[in-house]
Amino acid sequence: MKAIIVDDEVHVREGIRLLALWDIFGITDIYEAVDGDEAISLIQKHKPSIIFTDMKMPNKDGISLLKWIQEQQSLTSKTIVISGYDDYQYMRKAITYGSFDYILKPIDPEILNETLEKAVTQLIEEEKKRKLSNVNPFKEAIFLEEEHSSIHEIEAFIRDNYQKEIKLQEISERFFLSREYISRKFKQVYGETISDYVLKIRIENAKVLLKNPTIKVYEISSMIGYQDDKYFRKVFKKQTGITPTEFRNQNER
Repeated sequence: MKAIIVDDEVHVREGIRLLALWDIFGITDIYEAVDGDEAISLIQKHKPSIIFTDMKMPNKDGISLLKWIQEQQSLTSKTIVISGYDDYQYMRKAITYGSFDYILKPIDPEILNETLEKAVTQLIEEEKKRKLSNVNPFKEAIFLEEEHSSIHEIEAFIRDNYQKEIKLQEISERFFLSREYISRKFKQVYGETISDYVLKIRIENAKVLLKNPTIKVYEISSMIGYQDDKYFRKVFKKQTGITPTEFRNQNER
């Protein structure tokens, strides 16, 4: 995947280069342009998927560039406006001409990467839909089955590792799926977020372990992934309405 940064200020282009997590989002080639004219030349040549552009630049400005991009029906790029102007008129024009999002300077790394992730995820989803529209129903059914299978594999991975600190980024890298896609699809299939699902599994296993009177509560806390047994007691009561000790007393063998 390719990206281009369009801004007449060198430090802004360098800043975006340094702050964006290109490798994580599968972006390997990054180009730079100082204005809309140079950008158009590079876009026509390299067909970048992501376009970062400033609004106020010499020669062809950001609005003119956005207009040109919108007219190019063959382009499937996502354009992210980077501007120092917190101005409604600028934002309205950016939206009118198809900007994916609008980020203010000085650039916040977290906002930059969240926006970039959303843009890349949407591009991937749109590409999948284009491919599906060109295949027959049998192939589409296979594709959807494989997609569903991936989520079940993620669920099995969570069950096998619930006692560890499971990070969404780790799951994303392991199963080669975007974090946003995993979160949305998992909730769609299982009816709850991954963090809530991990919590549910931990409480389920805590209940089983609590029925064994030889295991201390603090030991159970550690076994299911909580190093602080006070926190475990608090979480358990919030989820069940009673403390671990009360649950144990109610379920004595």
